[in-house]
Amino acid sequence: MNEYPKIRNHYGFPIEIHPDGRRVWPPSFKRFVREQIETGVLTVEQVTKECHVSKSLVYKWRYDVAHGPIAQSPLIPAPEESPMFAEVVLGAEVVPSVPLPDAAEKILLRGQTVDLTLPANYPVADLIRLVRALER
Repeated sequence: MNEYPKIRNHYGFPIEIHPDGRRVWPPSFKRFVREQIETGVLTVEQVTKECHVSKSLVYKWRYDVAHGPIAQSPLIPAPEESPMFAEVVLGAEVVPSVPLPDAAEKILLRGQTVDLTLPANYPVADLIRLVRALER
């Protein structure tokens, strides 16, 4: 009787293979592949042959490492760090110092447990930090 998940090694990384044939590629493997391709040690074609995957999947791994939630490695610059928590102090009465813009001029962020409405002119750099903090 076969035991699942099976483990297969690619470039020294253990890759789980489930009964339906689906393979689980760990983030560390994806970072390794991107680094090896970026430094010229491997080509996309070599990775596709070794791992039996399509070129588009290898390109997706590279994109995910560069732009996605996969933790960054020393070869790939880390995103700017920002605090995870921010203190919010509410008084007895909350009165905005400036009038809120019309609905068409607002940014609405919806998460699983929180909804945030921000003015349309909210600084982009701060918005990026806020979204990254909420994703964590």
